[in-house]
Amino acid sequence: MQDFMTTKKLGQAVPSPDGKAVAVVVKRGPGESTRYGASFVDGNERADIWVADGDGPARDVTHGVKDGTGHYNPVWSPDGRMLAFASTRGGDDVFLHVWNRETGEIRKLTPRGVQTMTNASGYLIQWLDARRVAAPMVNAGRWTLEYGQWLEAQRVAPKEWAKVERGKEDTAFVFDSSATDGQDALDEQVAVIDAVTGTITSAGPARTYTAGNLVADPTGRHIARVDDLGPTPARPGRLKRIMERRTQLAIASAAGGQPRVVTDVPSPSVTVQPRWAADGSNLLIVGKATPETPDPFTAYLVPSAGGKAVPLAADRLLATGLLWGAGTPLVRGAKVKDAADPAARQDWWAFDPADPAAKPRDLTSRFKVPPLELVPVAGGVLGVADGRAWLIDPRTGQARDLNATGAAPLAELAWPLDDGVRRNGVRPTDRGGAEPANPRLDRDFPVVLARDTKGGLYELAPGGSPVLTPLPTPHPEAGVAGYAPASRTAVFGAGGDQGTALWTTRAGRHTQRLSLNAHLAQVAVPERRLVTYKGAGGEKLTGALLLPPGHRDGQRHPLVVNVYGTRMISTLKDVPEFMVNNPSYLTLQFMTASGYAVLVPSIPRPVGKAAAEPMTWPTKPIMNAVDAAIDEGVADPGRLAVMGHSFGSYNVHALVTQTDRFDAAIAISGFSDVISTYGVFDARFRYTQRAQEWFAPAYIEDPAFEFGLGKPPWEDPQRYVRNSPLLHAGKIKTPVLMLHGERDYLTHTGSEEMYTALARQAKKVRLVSYWGEAHMPYSIVSPANFRSMIEQELDWLRLNLRAGTP
Repeated sequence: MQDFMTTKKLGQAVPSPDGKAVAVVVKRGPGESTRYGASFVDGNERADIWVADGDGPARDVTHGVKDGTGHYNPVWSPDGRMLAFASTRGGDDVFLHVWNRETGEIRKLTPRGVQTMTNASGYLIQWLDARRVAAPMVNAGRWTLEYGQWLEAQRVAPKEWAKVERGKEDTAFVFDSSATDGQDALDEQVAVIDAVTGTITSAGPARTYTAGNLVADPTGRHIARVDDLGPTPARPGRLKRIMERRTQLAIASAAGGQPRVVTDVPSPSVTVQPRWAADGSNLLIVGKATPETPDPFTAYLVPSAGGKAVPLAADRLLATGLLWGAGTPLVRGAKVKDAADPAARQDWWAFDPADPAAKPRDLTSRFKVPPLELVPVAGGVLGVADGRAWLIDPRTGQARDLNATGAAPLAELAWPLDDGVRRNGVRPTDRGGAEPANPRLDRDFPVVLARDTKGGLYELAPGGSPVLTPLPTPHPEAGVAGYAPASRTAVFGAGGDQGTALWTTRAGRHTQRLSLNAHLAQVAVPERRLVTYKGAGGEKLTGALLLPPGHRDGQRHPLVVNVYGTRMISTLKDVPEFMVNNPSYLTLQFMTASGYAVLVPSIPRPVGKAAAEPMTWPTKPIMNAVDAAIDEGVADPGRLAVMGHSFGSYNVHALVTQTDRFDAAIAISGFSDVISTYGVFDARFRYTQRAQEWFAPAYIEDPAFEFGLGKPPWEDPQRYVRNSPLLHAGKIKTPVLMLHGERDYLTHTGSEEMYTALARQAKKVRLVSYWGEAHMPYSIVSPANFRSMIEQELDWLRLNLRAGTP
């Protein structure tokens, strides 16, 4: 446990524009803080910023360990002289600070908190020029979302309870579906700060903290933002869309004044990053085709100086990505007629900025598989498709094969990446590496990085005579964290079993800048292997096995199956919980350290009607995976346990109503009754108007989430009955342990209900409630509670697995 609690983790790694320095976020170990509670800061409340300048090692420039503060989201000024970042130092919130590279001085720039949650393009902190930086600053009396949403209730609740004790003030808090007061309140200011003098200029009111889109144009004259105006009101006779929120686009002058609200773009998207033209003359953004359109999907061209926004192929194209190339607006998307098909082909289309209504040009139809990403370079855009690199001229549609070949066919771009692209897989930080820092895609890149199908990296300079130069990696586990094209300096991060490191690489020479977690070299590494089996339809699936240290051939171990419906495994890298060097509370290391084998199976979600029956569709692939682990000769068929978190917890409850093969079950942060859970408020926000907004019904009903029941309970009550394990609790014979945080958005009452049902039947059940915690272990905040959770899990296994359990 001490090894785990002191294991540090890399965050963002950002090279300076000249490539001579790199700023990297280092998160101190889970047990290395003086204050816990801000779980939404994702461990950054105990982070520091380290800077490696010149050829020397990185040094800590923020020293948060001294006062228990966190420092993160570093953003270099264009000239590389200053580094802006978010910090919890200076008050009870997150404030904007700046570090001077020449003097080492740190100054607080904002008197109130700033929203710094990352979105598609990276940071909400943006430099306008070498001395002006912009960020959304909350109004007086408000807290930032990432910091305040966790702490707000514990600040407000005691005050309200005290009112009851005094009996002089009422504590009524009204939720009214017909009331809209306060939903449109713009409770932030877009602050433009002179980082030299500290002068703050307001670029107008804003409400970015949910939408997250705030993008300055490359010239520093205009700032576009997408405001969140709250949930879309319900309409009589029409079922309210659960996930939908009202948004608006506004364009402000960085010099100050009243922003212009652009009403021509209905409900601008909060998921597809807006893109400015290089000269700041036009903005590309995605919104609805009409106010009645279910989802935002149409691209709009918005003039910055005023004038009507023009929709681009609203009747033909579902927009999923935006870019400018050679002064031409580009839109990635599928045809509207294919909108219902998640696997529909998504091509890139070029529009004429002088005549946006003209028919667009399909730039990528020639490729078997269109490139997911394009990067602006001199003369057009560059992409990787069909194993090769292509330079495409958006103005003519011509594509030139750059004849850039590596040791294997090219597979994808490795840098820069469009952060708005949703990828399957695991974050680099989950594997111990650093979080990639990608620049904004509103400028031409002289060099990009490409990866071939064997994993080899290359620098690609797409000039008249394209050059593909191999880029050696400093470690087999190293991943690209950043790149400075001006000096052709790459930043690599790696977190293998022996520790964590950060390097810079230039001209083939690696310089190690940071070394962490050397103590892990003394920890025995458990064996990891893959296992194959058949799914419900006979398809081949892959699961991952983690075996206790010292495992010998022919030795069988008690098996713990960690389940989560919809999770898919193809390689061992898809299971970061198996890593020794991963200080995530989702770790599975403590199971194998105690002598248990752990199995993580692939559990694909079916298509069609079966997808709306989550009680049963995971069962066959899970049990087939268990049989495969037994056939592999490593699992003892007489000592089986199952555990799961969140939707995986629901899977656990469902499984034990259908089979008695498991000797113990552990359900963490889940629920057992989709009917009673459907309408509950989010417990994290119980003392705010946000408590009622959307999460629970969306999680159960919306097909985008794992349950996907598709309808509310009053429209198909029997579907909810079939898929509520609580209503089948009479069939459960397996001893069940439930671990649940009191403030979980998957409410604590769900575990209370199952506990009551099993206890009334005199069945073996234990409920461990953690007061003040939320969706544990994913967002658990107290190291003491994590230690308790692990002890409870291991105790339950010892009590309920049969003879021979270690």
